[in-house]
Parts: sequence; structure tokens; C-alpha cells
Amino acid sequence: MTQQETTHQEATQQDTRRQEAAVPAKGIVVGYDDSPGSEVALDWAAVTAQRWGTALNVLHCVDMATVAYGPAYTLDELSADLAQAGHDIVAAGVDRARRTVVGPSQVSGLMTIGSPAAELVNASKDADLVVTGSRGRGRMAAGLLGSVSFAVTAHASCPAVVVPSDHPVHPDADHPVVVGVDGSQEAMRALDLGAELAALCGAGLRIVTVAHISSPDSFAYVETVKAGSEHTHDVREAAERTLADASTRAGAAYGTISIETEVLYGSPGHTLSQLGEHAGLIVVGSRGRGGFAGLVLGSVSHTVIREAGCPVMVVPG
Repeated sequence: MTQQETTHQEATQQDTRRQEAAVPAKGIVVGYDDSPGSEVALDWAAVTAQRWGTALNVLHCVDMATVAYGPAYTLDELSADLAQAGHDIVAAGVDRARRTVVGPSQVSGLMTIGSPAAELVNASKDADLVVTGSRGRGRMAAGLLGSVSFAVTAHASCPAVVVPSDHPVHPDADHPVVVGVDGSQEAMRALDLGAELAALCGAGLRIVTVAHISSPDSFAYVETVKAGSEHTHDVREAAERTLADASTRAGAAYGTISIETEVLYGSPGHTLSQLGEHAGLIVVGSRGRGGFAGLVLGSVSHTVIREAGCPVMVVPG
């Protein structure tokens, strides 16, 4: 084989790998404020950046609206001190990311002044992924979900991941990528990205649809004791068709990944959240068929990012 033929073969193999599991080109942005929750998010983002072979940008925002100042300081003096503290936080974050796994040339830092949520949403316009912790140092840090995390997942232009501080796992052979589908276009976009990530990470893909029923106990009784009813049969058949279409779509794009499908019953948000115990990542659309058009974040995705025990990715519509 000639050198030219060898080069062509290697290029073809590289193109094939890129087609099967495309590597993001613009990079990952992670919000960092040196809180424990943001440190976990930073570590998760650094590992993900290395696995994707992409750049990582550590963003810290100084929110002047939350800072009280008195006559001992002028506003300019206070701004200068806070800006220096902000640069120090960014430098510490970049250093932590580089020490974690990522090469020096792949990590950069940015300090801004303004609203943390707004700055992260703005940064998402030029990113492949934006990552936040479930809580930060903000006024709602004691809540179930920090205000910044909620706002970013609701408004980001790119997929957004919320990393819980107590269970920062990654997709791998033991922790599948779980995707919730309901037949909507938002869910199909989530499925496409979930399948791509499973291929990139060597993880299995678990596609789930949740049949929303008002009374799971009554449904189970009719199914087991009465051998079902016309309604229960219709619900199950519709769910199975949704899964079959989703499995076919994912298999056609990424034929080498292991795909499992499952119909579950109950409240979609709560039911999907429970799967986080064994998942490496849950991927959901920002809104599905059950969402209201006027809402920026559907009730299902909101519930999952609030309750799931693993990282959750919300894919914008």
C-alpha cells in the first residue's frame, strides 16, 4: 500500500468515526463560583471536555446586585476589589480543571460582571454545552435547585447540564444514557444527542417513555386482574409505537450502541427522576407534548433536574 493510499485510508476512518460520534467543535462552558457545588460541576465538565476532545471555558460572574456596600467604600473601589477577587476565582478554577484531566491549551477562563444566569445564557450562544452545579453561593443556594441552574436550563441556546453535588457520575458501560421520549420534536432532538453521547462514551442507551395515567394502582389492577381494557391497551400500544420509532431512529444513526427500551407508568417527571439512581446521564427535551407553549421549561424537565440523582441534560426546543 502506498503512502498516499495509507493517508487516504486513515482519513476515511477518521471521517467514519466522526460521523458515528461527532465531537463538539465550540466547547463547554461551566459556571464556577468556588462553592462546593460549582467545584463538582467543574470537575464533571473537565472530564467531559477531555472525553469529547473539546475546549473548556471556566466562567465566573461577579453579581454587583447582591453586594452590599457602605460609606467606607466607593462603588469604584468596591468594583475593583470584587473584580480582582473574581479573577482570582477564575484562575483557581482554571488551575483545578487543568489538574483534573484537561491539557493546558484546552482550558480558558473568563470573569464577567453582571447576572450569573444571564452571562451563562449569553455564553451558551457560542457553546456546545453549558454546565452548572445544582446549587451555588446565590441567595437561593439552600433551595432544591439554585436559581442560576434553573434559569440557565430554561433559557440556554445550547444543551444545558445540571450536575448534582452528591452524585457526579458520567455515562459509561455501567451507567447508561437515559432519554425520555414522548414523540415530540423536542424529545427527538434529545434522543439524537443522547444517542451521540452514548456512542462517544461507550455507554448503553436506555430509551424510556412514561405513560401518564391518573391512577397507577387502578391501571395495574385492570391490567393484571381484568387482562386490560380498551383504554389500557391503547395507552400501552401508543407508548410501544413511540419507543419503536425512537429505537429505529437511534439505531440507524449509531448502529454500534446497545439500545434498551421500556414503557413506564406514572408521573413522567417523577418516574424519569427515579432512573437517575443507576444512570450516567438523563437527557430530556425542554418541553414535550404535555408542556404549555408559554412556558420556557416544561414541568417534566423541571422535575427531573430538581429530583434526579445523576446529571441531567436539558436540550432546547
